[in-house]
Formats: sequence, structure tokens, C-alpha cells
Amino acid sequence: MEEIVRYSFRLRPGALAVRALESEWHRCRYLWNEAVRQQKTGRKPTFAKLGKLLTDARSHNAWLREGAQVPQQQILRTYAQSLEHSFTVKGRGRPRFKTRRDTLPSLEYSSRGFSCRGGRLCLAKGIVIPVV
Repeated sequence: MEEIVRYSFRLRPGALAVRALESEWHRCRYLWNEAVRQQKTGRKPTFAKLGKLLTDARSHNAWLREGAQVPQQQILRTYAQSLEHSFTVKGRGRPRFKTRRDTLPSLEYSSRGFSCRGGRLCLAKGIVIPVV
């Protein structure tokens, strides 16, 4: 028998953490939109090609290097999965551009992108949020 344990926490980030998370979201949104642009121009982005896109974009753009690589990789992984589902799942459309106004910010971190230490959630690139 397998036991599943779940925990719920309320996060109350301060103003500095909110700004850092929002700027991280803008970087991820930029990468998503770049992947959509690649697909619309006929380049057929696979996850491997998107990984090369991320590496190239980070090497040429200091703004992207300021952010953590973990959520950036995860957003491209999610995009590749969404694109694949658009071909295999009936009724799914192609991924579309994410606008700043119409899209709710959300970030996904893999297990190597965060840790909990001393009642605080520590995200990659030094974003620290107290856990209540």
C-alpha cells in the first residue's frame, strides 16, 4: 500500500520577491512567445531545438541570464508538450502567444530549482519567500 502525503503552505512574498517573480515570469513568457514564433515560421520546434534556442538566447541576452534557468527550461518543456498534444489530442489548438495583459503569471520549478530552509522557500537565483 502506498501512502500519499500532501502539504499546504501559504506564501506571502514581500515586495522585492514579487518583483523578482514577475520579472522571472516576463523572461519565461518571452521564451514561450519566441517558441510560438519559431513554430509559426515553419521551423518545427522540438524540445531539443528549443533547448538550443534557450542556450543561444541566454548567451546573447544578459536580461535572460539574470533569471534562473530552471523555470526557463520548464516553460519550454511545457511548450513542447503542448505542441505535441495539439497534434495528438482532438480539439486542442496550437499554442498561442502569451500577452502580458491576458495571461496570469505562473512559474514551474523542478525539484532542483527550489529548497525549503528555516521556514523559507528559496528559489533559484536567490528569491526567498517566507512560508506561513
